[in-house]
Order: sequence, then structure tokens, then C-alpha cells
Amino acid sequence: MVAVPGHTAPTRADFQRAIAARADRWFAACLKITRNPDLAEDAVQDALLSAWDKRHQFEQGARLDTWIHRIAINAALQLLRRQKPGLFVPLDIEPGDDSTSPESAREFEELDKGVTRAMRRLSDIERVCFVLKHVEQWRLKEIAEELDTSVGTIKQAVFRAVHKLRADLPEFARANA
Repeated sequence: MVAVPGHTAPTRADFQRAIAARADRWFAACLKITRNPDLAEDAVQDALLSAWDKRHQFEQGARLDTWIHRIAINAALQLLRRQKPGLFVPLDIEPGDDSTSPESAREFEELDKGVTRAMRRLSDIERVCFVLKHVEQWRLKEIAEELDTSVGTIKQAVFRAVHKLRADLPEFARANA
């Protein structure tokens, strides 16, 4: 490990606080990319091991949880690259908020089912590009670099994904028009 002069690496306690606060968010982001809970768990675990091993490279002014989040996304993408196409499991995660009314919970469940159905129609590249662009807020150039392709290819994939999602979720498209 190469230590950065005048820089203190995150401690075990720093990692424990970040994990306690953000592990669910990292898992959810990886799940959106992999569509497989086991792969998502593996991605988060790989990310945490990688972040711990590279903790001396962490930049002092950055947020540890954001840094680990980015590593987790990259780990999920790496796992996808190693998988054969078509081996993804549909997303079957239940919303976990008990504080909602039965009516809003039912509406959320219907929306969740609609989004899950619509996301299944996307190709792997469309889904990954859509999630990275619109959920994770990556720049097109960052996505292109990570996927080792052109910005034009990423733009096309995002455009196709948005077009398909709007067609499958017209009520959402109208609400956000």
C-alpha cells in the first residue's frame, strides 16, 4: 500500500460508521444494476474489501460513503461483465416502509411492479446506462469510460431506455413531462 504524505487513511471505526449508515443504499444501487440479490451482495462485499485495501488512497476531502458507493457500482459492473448474458434474476424486493397508509402502500406496490416490468424490457446495456445516468447521476463520459465504449453508444442506450420506460409507464411519463 502506498500512503499519501500528510494524509490519514480512514479507520476501522470510519468504515463501520459508513457501513451502518449506507450499506443498504450500496446494496440497492448494486441490485438495480445486477438485478440479482446475490450478485449485489457480492458487489458490496467486494467493494468493501477493495476500499479497505485501498484506504490509503482515499482523498482527505472526499466522503468515505460516497467513495465506497462508487467502488460498489464499479464492482457490480465488473460482476456483470463476468456473467453470461441472460442469467439475471428478476428484481423481487419488497418495499420496507411500514409507516405508509395501506392505500399509498398499494399504489407504491403497483408502481414498483410496473417499474420492475418496464426495467425487464430493457437490454442489459440500456438498464445499466439508465441506472448509472439517472439514478446514480454519472456523467455520460464516466459511463462510457467505465463500460469502455463511446459516449454516442451510451447516449443511444439511455435514449432507448427512456423511450421504452415512457412507453411502459405512461402515467409516470405524463407526471414528469
